[in-house]
Amino acid sequence: MRLNKLEKIIVAVILLGLILIGGTIIFVKPSFDQIGRNTKTLQANIEEKASLEERLSRLDTIDADIEEQKKDALKYEGCFYPDLTSYEASEIAMALLNASGLEAHSISVSQLGTRGLGLEFYKTSDVTYPLREYSSAARNSEGDEEETLSTDVFIDGGKKYTVSVSSITDVSIIDPDGNAVDPSKYTEKMKRMYKIAVCRLASMEGTNQTVGTISATYTVKGTYKQYEDFVNHIFQLDRATYISSVVYPITEPIQEEEESDAVYADESGSILFGTQANDQETFIKDSSPIEYSITLEFLCVEPMDKMKTITAENTEVVVDQRPAVY
Repeated sequence: MRLNKLEKIIVAVILLGLILIGGTIIFVKPSFDQIGRNTKTLQANIEEKASLEERLSRLDTIDADIEEQKKDALKYEGCFYPDLTSYEASEIAMALLNASGLEAHSISVSQLGTRGLGLEFYKTSDVTYPLREYSSAARNSEGDEEETLSTDVFIDGGKKYTVSVSSITDVSIIDPDGNAVDPSKYTEKMKRMYKIAVCRLASMEGTNQTVGTISATYTVKGTYKQYEDFVNHIFQLDRATYISSVVYPITEPIQEEEESDAVYADESGSILFGTQANDQETFIKDSSPIEYSITLEFLCVEPMDKMKTITAENTEVVVDQRPAVY
């Protein structure tokens, strides 16, 4: 069968279309798909390259940064005990007690645990009433400003200073001329306001940390003066040692012997002699005997560099007494 010219043209067009469609499906479309995949791969490689370059750039400073961080950590490690065993804690507690002159015939020590260590900032509530406001206005009219205007502004030496707080590590005191005061020139008032600003910010941000804790409880016996000195000394230790509650007696029962000639006066002013006062109480004296239970809590942070001993009241306590693991 012979095709005329028009039919030949139509067949040629159909064949050309089939060839174009087939070529597109077989060759062009896969190439376009591959371009999309290659574009995504290229973008991922670019991002990975940038990340690697950033990490590599840290190699020049990372050693110095690590050394600086280690210095800071070592400075603050000295404020805590290493993780203590019960025996180590009891040795430290007894060393502190023996140095005070107090006695204890038994001691109870807990196992090492954890506790949250945070900061609370106490803010007093202003109390005001008309007569107080009137008095304050009269004082201010005479030029006597309040010593502390607020937690951010205060008066020191007749000048008004402002505490500028950007972060816990970025606190400065600004003088009336707008210049930052050199920390080496801080007065006692400035130091106190600086600490208040840091503590307030830390409490507002909820800055806290978990540390180790182990406690030792014993009943101490001695004089009231020894007991008072012991408690005050504990709160002044360089390493974090905590007493959650302390009993300070104000009075003590009167216990006079038959031959006593001591003289007392009761609440009504009547004079009592010797044993007549034995059902009364008198103000406690420094020499008065006491017996109270005290719980010392040692806050622990395991140091980066292993410690072998700790000095507690001139007593060397070994603190690497962990049992061997087989």
